[in-house]
Amino acid sequence: QDLLDFVRLRDYYYPDLVAIAYTSLIMEFEEVNSSSFTIFFTLGRNKYVLNVGSFCEISSLSWHGTLFKNGDKPPEDWNYDRNEACRFFNLDPNCGHKMPTNPMSDEHRLLHYLLVWVIMPRSHNHGVVMNDDLVIMRALCSDVKINWSYFIAHHMAKLKDGPTTSGLGYVILWTRIFKYFNIDFSNILQKSLKGPNCINYATLRQMGRGLAQEQLQQAQQDQAGPHEQEHQAGPSEHPSMRDMMQVLLRLEQNQANMDTHLTRVDQRLSRIEQYLKIEEDEDQD
Repeated sequence: QDLLDFVRLRDYYYPDLVAIAYTSLIMEFEEVNSSSFTIFFTLGRNKYVLNVGSFCEISSLSWHGTLFKNGDKPPEDWNYDRNEACRFFNLDPNCGHKMPTNPMSDEHRLLHYLLVWVIMPRSHNHGVVMNDDLVIMRALCSDVKINWSYFIAHHMAKLKDGPTTSGLGYVILWTRIFKYFNIDFSNILQKSLKGPNCINYATLRQMGRGLAQEQLQQAQQDQAGPHEQEHQAGPSEHPSMRDMMQVLLRLEQNQANMDTHLTRVDQRLSRIEQYLKIEEDEDQD
């Protein structure tokens, strides 16, 4: 799906700048075929414009695949069937539009975790599978190729216009956008997603049955050294699981601590807006 580089993005983030950028964010999509878009946002008195090519370069995403966004009806050539998707993920189709993740396999629970925190972040309902989640997860587990630049750009616009704005989604992507425009970070509050914010053993332990124990055994095996490990020829028994673990364990997008400082972010944003208003009034005087 060409998402590996995107989910591995790592950097500091700037919650005050992200909050202001979302407040002023405008996304313009072409009327004819919606195959292109332009991003506009404002910081202070400066206005910034980002086109599709620059967005793809910054996000490490390609411009290939089906033009699809969260909430769209799956195209006919996807052959999507909700009941089949529920069976595939071991979910009960009679649970409505919010299905608990508990019955899913460990691998699929990790996939959902990655989806709702990183690929399509939201500020609530992380422990349930929505109907839209189900569509995207089924596509991720099939040969369907989604245009992720288009998808993520649309979701950024949705974060701006919807009730999930407080989640400050795509904070690392915003840092890369700010750096692209050489925005000055001096005297700006800086946060890090390193260390305790990554998906660690405790996180996996909370998520399910045997996954954390498997990771612990793998870590112990790695520490034992090459002479004490068994080496067998042929492919791994669970190659996709290990690939997912490698991505997720390096991932620094676990925003579990975000809720604790959202109030402080709101307060800082209010002070910044008040400061900008004072400057504007002084200019008018």
